[in-house]
Amino acid sequence: MTLAPEFDYGIVGGGLQGCLLAHALAWHRPEATVLLLEQADDLCGNHTWSFHETDIADKAKSWFDPLVVHRWPGYRVRFPTLSRRVEIAYATITSDRLREATLSLADEAGGPVRPGRLVVRTGVSCEILSPSTVRVGGTADVSCRALLDCRGRAGAGTPSGAGYQTFIGHEYQTARRWPAAEPTIMDVPRDQAAGFEFLYELPLGPDRVLLEYTRFHEEPACDKSRAATLISARLAEADAGSAKLVRTEHGCLPMPYTAAARREGPSPAGGYAGGWFHAATGYSMPLAVRFAELVAQAQPDRVAAEVASAAAEDRLRRGFARFLNRLLFCLVKPADRWKIFRRFYRVLPEERISRFYAHRFTFTDAARIMIGWPPTGLAPIRFVRSFVSTPGPLPT
Repeated sequence: MTLAPEFDYGIVGGGLQGCLLAHALAWHRPEATVLLLEQADDLCGNHTWSFHETDIADKAKSWFDPLVVHRWPGYRVRFPTLSRRVEIAYATITSDRLREATLSLADEAGGPVRPGRLVVRTGVSCEILSPSTVRVGGTADVSCRALLDCRGRAGAGTPSGAGYQTFIGHEYQTARRWPAAEPTIMDVPRDQAAGFEFLYELPLGPDRVLLEYTRFHEEPACDKSRAATLISARLAEADAGSAKLVRTEHGCLPMPYTAAARREGPSPAGGYAGGWFHAATGYSMPLAVRFAELVAQAQPDRVAAEVASAAAEDRLRRGFARFLNRLLFCLVKPADRWKIFRRFYRVLPEERISRFYAHRFTFTDAARIMIGWPPTGLAPIRFVRSFVSTPGPLPT
């Protein structure tokens, strides 16, 4: 399948970051020709991306809002001795919706490239040769005025110091109405011997729900047995009748506490490989949208400079997020980590919670998060050692 030799923008990687960028360019640069390349056979994978509505800047909502498939006026968190409803609107985008919307922007296969349209090619190998050239399928070299590397963290490497957020989620169709109308983003059991873990509950309809087990741990493996136990217990508690499993998703998000790994290459990188993610939460949506807006509003020949400048301006927030991970994984023992998150939701007002998740927190927000750190379960010697070497397992 022949490609035009030149495009205004080239996007290598058709996951969340690459597809959001395609939509931002379609909105801000309607006259531009855009090439979106994905090595897998389809765009977007198999994911559910949730976020606070306040994570998204108003200027991006014109192109972003049509991608949202579910919205709720708030959500709950539950810890031992604490239950709270957070009145910050919450929302979700699914792979299916993002894929459908992105393909709807695209030119017909084999047709001429017209201004203001997107060309999508999946199932092709991609090699970035220079800041303006990408080799497609091993033979065709395509020139782009601006070339963006949005291939995620694969090949970017993992920091020498990092914990991991692993998750496995099951989406169910239930025989009776699901009892909760709003999400519970953390339902923390009392037994925390395996490290900080919780159940995430996302009601997607009257009789449809996503139940996801999440664990913050030193190891990247997900505990499937523990996930099955907690998910089964919640299904029984909900008393929603028989439940048919319709979809499963899983993943592992590094939570670095040393300098974030960056993909070395000639083109600006988005997503994880470029550091455009919230290191302390695993959230990718706020910074992925910010990166897409930044690129789409810059002139093509200014994209690399604008991306570098924005990353430099955000370096203190990125550093603080990594510092929080260092505290979590190197200072507090696994069985006590949940207390940090309980305190976060007990003492912070909603405006501070909102700014933290949006990666727009201030110096005073950071100070409030730190002041009064839980005094129990600390391993200060290991915390100090973590600055000079990659630590081993926490003592129990």
